[in-house]
This record gives sequence, C-alpha cells and structure tokens, in this order.
Amino acid sequence: MTWSRLFRGLAGLVLCANAAAQPAHIESVHQDLSVELDPATRELRVSAQIGFEGSGVARLGLGDGFAVEAVAVDGDPVAVAPARESGLRVWALELKNTGRHQIVVRYSGTLQALPEIDHRATLQRLPPMAGTEGSYLPGGTGWYPLLGEQQFTYRLHLKLPPGQRGLVPGRLVAEETDARGYRAEYEFSHPAESIELMAGPYEVRERVVERPGGPPVHLRTWFHPELHDLASGYLDAVEGYLRLYSEWIGAYPFTEFSVVSSPLPTGFGMPTLTYLGIDVLRLPFIKSTSLGHEVLHNWWGNGVYVDYERGNWCEGLTTFMADYFYKEQEGASAAYATRQTWLRDFAAIPVGQDTPLTAFTARSHGTSQIVGYHKAAYLFLMLCERIGAATFDAGLREFWQQHRFARAGWDDLRRAFERSSGETLDVLFEQWLTRTGAPRVRIEDASRDGNTLHMRLAQDGPAYVLRVPLAIDTAEGPKTLAVDLTCPSQAFTLQLDATPRTVALDPQLLLFRRLEPSELPPILRQVMLDPATHTVVASRDSAVAAVARELASKLQDSVPRFDREPTGAPLLVIGAHADVDRFLAEHDLPARPETVRGRGTAQVWTATQPSGAALAVVSAADVSALRGLLRPLPHYGGQSWLVFEGAKVVERGVWPGESVVSAVD
Repeated sequence: MTWSRLFRGLAGLVLCANAAAQPAHIESVHQDLSVELDPATRELRVSAQIGFEGSGVARLGLGDGFAVEAVAVDGDPVAVAPARESGLRVWALELKNTGRHQIVVRYSGTLQALPEIDHRATLQRLPPMAGTEGSYLPGGTGWYPLLGEQQFTYRLHLKLPPGQRGLVPGRLVAEETDARGYRAEYEFSHPAESIELMAGPYEVRERVVERPGGPPVHLRTWFHPELHDLASGYLDAVEGYLRLYSEWIGAYPFTEFSVVSSPLPTGFGMPTLTYLGIDVLRLPFIKSTSLGHEVLHNWWGNGVYVDYERGNWCEGLTTFMADYFYKEQEGASAAYATRQTWLRDFAAIPVGQDTPLTAFTARSHGTSQIVGYHKAAYLFLMLCERIGAATFDAGLREFWQQHRFARAGWDDLRRAFERSSGETLDVLFEQWLTRTGAPRVRIEDASRDGNTLHMRLAQDGPAYVLRVPLAIDTAEGPKTLAVDLTCPSQAFTLQLDATPRTVALDPQLLLFRRLEPSELPPILRQVMLDPATHTVVASRDSAVAAVARELASKLQDSVPRFDREPTGAPLLVIGAHADVDRFLAEHDLPARPETVRGRGTAQVWTATQPSGAALAVVSAADVSALRGLLRPLPHYGGQSWLVFEGAKVVERGVWPGESVVSAVD
C-alpha cells in the first residue's frame, strides 16, 4: 500500500474549522531533501523544503515516530497542532494566498532494527528500518513529508557514515566517498508517487550502455560483498532486458537501473531499481525469471502509474510480458505447463473466496496473487489470441505513449486495444474484470453426419461470452478451431474436410476456465488456500509437534485449525514417517505413494480422501528434517509431491490430469 493511498483515507478527516470550506488546489510539487542516516545507531535526520503552487488548505503528513524541530509555511512557523491518524501526523496548513508556496520541515528519529521475517511478512506494510547490514525506508511510511496524494519531483542529498553506501530511485547526480563517509545527490525529474531509500555495506559495479538518439543508461549492482562475483552476470541480464522491452514497448524512460541486494527476503521493483534479497539473488534462475519482471515494472507501474481506485492492471500485464513470455521462449511445453499451473491454482481457491480484478490492488497472500497476477495475465493472453500479436503490441505502444508518468486504469488499456484492433472490447473486459470465479464449460453431446460435426456446448450461468478452442481428431488427422459461445447452452454445426472421431475442449488451456475434476489432480495449494482445512499433527514427539505447528502456520493462508482426526474437510497431516503411516492406516486414508517412498529426508504428497476432500501429507525422518521445510515448502503450492534432502528439493512433480475429450457418435 502506498502512502498516497493511505492519505486518501484521511480525506474526510476535519483538521481545522475551515478546511472543508477551502479545499486545497495544489500542483507542481517539488521536494529538496537532506537526509542523514547512521545505520549503527539507526538515527535519521531530515531537512525538507517543499515548493508548490496552491491555495486553500494544504495537508502535510509525516510519520508519527519523529521528533519535529520545525514546520514553517512561507517563512512563518506553524502553530496549529497536527492530528494523528494511522501512524501519521497530519497538519492542515491554511495558505494565505494563491501562488507559489514553500513548506520547510526539520525532524529526526530512531528507526526500527531489521526484523527476522519471512517472505510473506515482506508483503505486508514494513516500517522504516536500519542496521549496519542494511537499511530500508519504504515509501508510504511517512519517513519523508508529503502533501496529500500529490505526485512530486525531488532532489535528495544523502549522507552516510564510512563503510556505507545508499541510493533512492532516480538519477545519480554526484557522489563522494572519503574518510567522513559517503555523500550522494539524486534527482527524480518525473512525477513520483513515493521515495524508497536503501543503504548497506555495498560494493558497486557499473556499466554504461549507449543508446542511439538518447542519453546513455548507467547500469549498477549494489551488492553486499559476498555477492560480488554475481555482479557481471546481473549487469548482462539487465542490459538484455532493457533492449528487449525498449524494442517491444518504447524507449527505456530513465537513465539508470540498479540491482540492489537486501538483507531481507524482499522482491520489490521501484523506478530505476529492484531490491532483491541476498538469498534470492543467489538463486541461479532469478536472472532469467524474476529480474526481467522487475525491469519491466519500469514501464508498467513505475512508468505508467496504476489508478488503484479502479484496480491494479500492471501486475497481470507484467506477468504476461515477463514470466509467461519467458516460458513461451523456452517452448510450447513450458508455456502449457505455466497455463496449467495457473488454472490448477485458481481451482484450488474455494468457490466464493476470490475477488474481481477491479478489487485487486496488491499481493498480500496466495489468493490475491492467483487473481491479480495470473487471472489478469490470462486476460491479456486471451486478448492477444483474439486480436493477434501485432495488433496487441501496437495497442501496448500506444498505451505507453499516451500515459507515460500518468495514472491509468483498465479502461485506458481497453481503449488503446480498441483503437489498435478496431474492435469493441467492452464486453470482454467487463466480464473478466468485474466478475468473480471463472466459467465452467463442457461438451454436452457430439455427433456426426458424414463430415459434419454436430455438438452442443454448455456453461454455468450467467453466461460468459467466450471463444472456445476445440481440437477435433478426424480420419485424416487433427484439426483445431474455435467457436463463439455466448449462451448457457448452444448448438454448433461444423463442416469438416474429413470424418470427425473425437472432439476435445480447449486441450491447450488457452481459455481461463474452471477445470473439470478429471483435469485437476490434487496439489498442495488446495489445502494451503482453503480456510476449511483441518491440520493433524501426527507425532508423539513434542519437538516434532512444535515444528509441525509452526510449519502449518507458514503453509496456510488462514490461521490453522488443529484437530486429532479427519473430519471430512480438506486435511493437512504433518509428522514423522512412522507416525504418519500409522495415522493414515488407522483412518483408512491413502497410503504413502511409491513415487516418494524411501526417498530423501522428507516427503510431501497429495491425494484425495474417501470423502472427496483434498489431503496433503508432510512426512519427515526427524525433527531436523521437518525444520528444514519451514522456509522452502510454502513456495511449492503448485506441486502434487516433493522429495527433500534437508532444505533442498531433489524431486517434485504434479500427478497427471486428463483433457476433456468426447467421442463423436
């Protein structure tokens, strides 16, 4: 959540008697900030000068934990007391005239120490924090002053003690390192929504990339010393991504891009940089996956801003053009596996537990990621299939040119694609953006008359407007086509070149839909997302039981519900090997499958209970092996089974499913 969005929640707060009568008109905001941070003591000192055009009552906000030394408007000290709301202090400052104004604020405070947190905690709102191993001051926390929800440009002077270096989004204007410490000046000349500050014991590597017709781009890695050997590979990867997306969308809008290491398990994208955890950066696949996603955010999200009041479109578009695109480059099977995973994950969400895309703002748990990233990416996939890749790309480029450094919403995207395609797309966008759930499509009957195929498709009401892909096996080979389904039940007559034998509904999973049971082997996410899941700790060892309870909390989006026996609800069983086998046998539950039996130090698998509900089992050799799963296992919700050696996955897989195929009578 950005600070500006939080500030909108204060709009109705009456801060002084005449605030409502004199609403502020503010524009052209620029901040000059002098920031001094000592990570060892966690002391922060800030002096800010805010210039703007305006009239009425300006609302100035600042974090509640700072000692304010001075607040002045146009040279006059401010006497009005601030109101406190949601961890902020907010001043209502009445401007004496219309024109150019300046607010001066000086304050200091002690930041929090870096916490011990896992990756899920980083999705929540983090406070400003500092330490010699790293400091992170997130935007939206009031560590710098803001005027309401106004965007602003800024220039920031940063001072750090010896052994530390730091940065904020923007252009590095100047820097100096000597016995007194590190000093740098940054400038952000586009309208910004927030400022994030990062510091640490960084070693910096730089590469300058020339580009025709524009200023060069400075690529940098700001890495902890232990990551120094990774710098060259990351610079190579960033250079490739900037070239890819500049050609695809339009010129890179900034003059630098930095990859910054974090002591926390973060994965954040900001204008001109990405802030990734040390352990994340060490993963060999990050350069070919997550890094490109964060680079692309400099177009979507940090180049065109999101109108959050109407839903967050940028995560879905970025997922489609980064994560999914890279799988397409690997080959058709990799792209299919990604679509299959997304649909299986969505099917794991209990009916009624998801939200419409217009309500998605940011990822906070598994369900929000499945909707806001994957369902939204599917919308762009289906749109691209409908209007063609060249037309889709033309719409993207127009959207980029029209909305650079401005807020845009789903409607703006729709209009850009309508102009590029010449089609009316309001029905397509409306149904996928405003409705929860997904259509369930099925073949009701299929028959033939020579080379003519007669078939009826059905969907649950209220009906979606769908282009349904079909694969028809004929006497002379396979044929693919698509039909437009607009009713709850609809008949089709298809004239073919050969006698049809079978027809399969969307075997390549190009349509976002709720999969049929035969297409849905059990996966871990079914018990992870379902609030009805019950957990049984199958252990007589108190140490194993304690770790099992901790693991259950990390695996499930909801607070775990512990029980002693199966209840017919989705079930998670955790324990040592012998205890797990005994529990499964005593309650007539599916036994340990041969796929995992006798392998590794821990085994995880899924099955279906006799009641039809999902079952997931975590079985470990001992308490140490179980403890080794605490960090990695929550990342593998899309799997049906895994084998671990310590904390490392050595084998994994998804039980096979079946396509929906009907014989043609």
